[in-house]
Amino acid sequence: MKLAIYGTGSSGLEMLELIMCSEELRSQWEELVFIDDTKAPGLFHGCRMLPFDEFSSEFQVDEIEVIIAVGEPSARESLYNRVTGGGYRLGIIVHPTAVVSPTAVLKPGAVIKDSVSVSSGAVIGENVYVNGISLIGHGVVIGPHSQISSHAVIAGNTTVGTGVYVGISACLRDHIEIGDYAVIAMGAVVMKSVRSHRTAMGNPAREIAESTQVFK
Repeated sequence: MKLAIYGTGSSGLEMLELIMCSEELRSQWEELVFIDDTKAPGLFHGCRMLPFDEFSSEFQVDEIEVIIAVGEPSARESLYNRVTGGGYRLGIIVHPTAVVSPTAVLKPGAVIKDSVSVSSGAVIGENVYVNGISLIGHGVVIGPHSQISSHAVIAGNTTVGTGVYVGISACLRDHIEIGDYAVIAMGAVVMKSVRSHRTAMGNPAREIAESTQVFK
């Protein structure tokens, strides 16, 4: 099996380094390639790079899986739709230093980076990216395409909707709901539910505006 990483920005380079620095991860795939629709075909840090149209002409759906390596949830969702619309399946990447409960569920496209803790019964949705040193509490549900930044803490039985961005060091209390496409600002302390398409910031956090995410 081969792996395609969709994106050659900072997240793409992080993904490459994450894989290459771990023998356990490196051994899972016989070849790594990159997809980038904004650049001419070539090489990216020694790996082949090509746009999606050429990728889909060359690789059969049963020989390769894809990981999306861009940060903004709306962009993640757009690329996910393109990849799955072409019949390709998404892989799952879990850094060896992450601690994932055996009762947690990781759905296709999930990326769990270094030193993350995913507690019992948690559900990490399709195409969710959980950055390093984050804590996902028991029974937490994170919806598709969401981005959880480093050092974030999501306490037990909280529900995070589709396409949510949770900023660095944000802290979400237990038993609340974060609506679809919401943005939780860096360092926010979220004590109550946040509506869809809203940005929340502060300590305690409050909704200050509509989300500035671009929806595709």
